[in-house]
Amino acid sequence: MERKIKVMVVDDHQIFRKGLVMLLKQIGHIDVIDEASNGLEFLEKIEKIDPEIVLMDIKMPILNGIEATKRALLFKPQIKIVVLSMFGEEEYFQNMLDAGVKGFLLKNIGIDELDRALRIISEGGSYYSNELISILTKNFVTKGNEEEDEDMKSSKLTKREVQVLELICQGFTNIEIAKELYISQRTVDGHRTNLLTKTGSKNSINMVTQTLKYDWLKSGVIRRV
Repeated sequence: MERKIKVMVVDDHQIFRKGLVMLLKQIGHIDVIDEASNGLEFLEKIEKIDPEIVLMDIKMPILNGIEATKRALLFKPQIKIVVLSMFGEEEYFQNMLDAGVKGFLLKNIGIDELDRALRIISEGGSYYSNELISILTKNFVTKGNEEEDEDMKSSKLTKREVQVLELICQGFTNIEIAKELYISQRTVDGHRTNLLTKTGSKNSINMVTQTLKYDWLKSGVIRRV
């Protein structure tokens, strides 16, 4: 019998929250164990329950998603928190990343992508909707490349690491990268870890935005060995 992923939904808009819960219940391996309308209610509820994944809104009354995430991970660091976002909320993304979230999903997400995202996050990965990556990287690129990251000037990536980085920048998941390059998912995980270290990135989305901001793949800053 397939293991159930325990999910909690936190959003102040009741119609959206109830609709998302109904959508989640259509996925056989998802168990929606609770919901909350703001960050404070969420914190009170997780004192008694243990969701594996929390789908978290950013802007909510009483306590917003950023502060709720920070507080929750202080006493329950095992919880995987994923942002539920709308276009126009990009200014909050870095704060949510710093707070420790595992991914970003658009609120208009379809059931297939939602299923895939929850599986990836449950298995220890991160997930970012491709549309959000495009918006973020565009915002970084339009700021200009006036400063080149000093840490990357001496970075040397293997040919395979460069291939993996290129696919990550195109929004490929680890599973998709493994299929594209005919390697195991475990090998992809290893390359991703090495890339984060070599690029000095906090997480995958930071690595993507930095790569495109400084045009590392085309500028010659990244050298193949």
